[in-house]
Amino acid sequence: MIATTIVALATVFVAYEALPDRAFAADDFQWLLNVRDRSLQMIIVRAFDASAESHFYRPLVWLLLWGQWQLFSFDASAFHRVSLALHVINAALVSWLAYRIVRSRTSIALVVGFTATMLVTALHPAPFEAVVWVSAQSELLAALFLLLTLHCWWSASLSDERSLSRLIWSVVAAVLLMLALLTKESAIIGLPLIVLLEWEAARMIRRRMALIPLILPLLATAVYLTAALDVASRNYLVRESGYGVGAQLVLNPLRSLGLIVAPLPGVEYGRAAWLPIAGAGAALAGIMALAIVWRYGKGVASLLAGVLALIITLAPTAPFASAPDSRYLYLPVMVVALIAGGWSATLVDWVVSAESRKHTRIVRLSIGGVAIVVALAFGLLAINETRGREVRFAAGARPGEELRLFAAAQCADERPDRMLVVEPPIAAPHVEAIIRLSCGASPHTMVIGMGDVERELRPNTLIVVFDGGFPHLLTRTSS
Repeated sequence: MIATTIVALATVFVAYEALPDRAFAADDFQWLLNVRDRSLQMIIVRAFDASAESHFYRPLVWLLLWGQWQLFSFDASAFHRVSLALHVINAALVSWLAYRIVRSRTSIALVVGFTATMLVTALHPAPFEAVVWVSAQSELLAALFLLLTLHCWWSASLSDERSLSRLIWSVVAAVLLMLALLTKESAIIGLPLIVLLEWEAARMIRRRMALIPLILPLLATAVYLTAALDVASRNYLVRESGYGVGAQLVLNPLRSLGLIVAPLPGVEYGRAAWLPIAGAGAALAGIMALAIVWRYGKGVASLLAGVLALIITLAPTAPFASAPDSRYLYLPVMVVALIAGGWSATLVDWVVSAESRKHTRIVRLSIGGVAIVVALAFGLLAINETRGREVRFAAGARPGEELRLFAAAQCADERPDRMLVVEPPIAAPHVEAIIRLSCGASPHTMVIGMGDVERELRPNTLIVVFDGGFPHLLTRTSS
């Protein structure tokens, strides 16, 4: 298990080898601008002030990025190393969770389950944006808190219902759940996941499911919702129909499932028309597996818990009016990894039990050999696809960094009063944030079309155009 962990984590750094050399992208510049000039006291007040938010309520993300800015400033490589560290910690935590909850008769089956969970979580290319995009550190940190929550709740569930140990573990789990909620709104799925885990523990130790301890995470969720729902009422995405009720409630989870089961080159942004079909095929296979397991009467409850957990983690992708970004697949991939770990352990148990005791050593060596071959094949394919996706993401993010360097150079020579950026390949809010980060409050920044250039000319105005993703000076008027 130690060797597996070392190999898996080393492989992560191979898959994301080029990441530390990448620049910031898109929303990163807005976050950096938000935290750059604030003291710790100011950032705490701002982060927890729900009335100041009109998008999402994520106070711990403010604190996370403020802390990194204080340490690293514009050093994007350090931010990316933090993302990688969070990712490998999460991979270790979810594989440890598999080791704790998967039931097996042999130690080798547990090790194989641990290995499968670790490799799928660490290397699956579907949620790559969560690792390569600094703004998506909210996904990584929320997943960390959720995994710690589940570990604590599992420890609580295995304790006597009236013991002090149960109370302590339950309180710690509720606190960690609150931290997850304050990091990312999708952590609202923590409560139903806790219920599933409590159900699984009750079956394992053959007792009734305890309901009273669930009051603590329920209260934590309710307290969070009082602030989050107020912010959601002002969310511009909600007002502009970025979320909605319609066919996407079914299509988006199926599309997301398709991205997980068929992570092919070029489909990472979920626009391929066949992805919901692939997801529907995977869902049908899951239903058939449940039916088969039900027929033979073994493991049906554990498989059902896994399927329900997958549905729960896919649920946050449902309301998006457009295809959900790949970073939202981070938690669903972990559930798929847990299911893969459980099935791998069950398969190994079946193979070992089918052989006589005198052949146990041969059987174990054979299982180990097959596991190594499968792990190598999966690892090589996953590394290749992840590297390709990271390169494509970096290419799309490059114009933002080029504009930052260009603006910094222009403002260092002689600061213009106005900077007009003509039809940039970057969203207007990102352009404004980049120039403010590079130049300060002045110059006044505008994003315009080519036909508006003459009308917007003023003294001491700098006009920027893009060619092949690189900014160039079109003209600069005199003072």
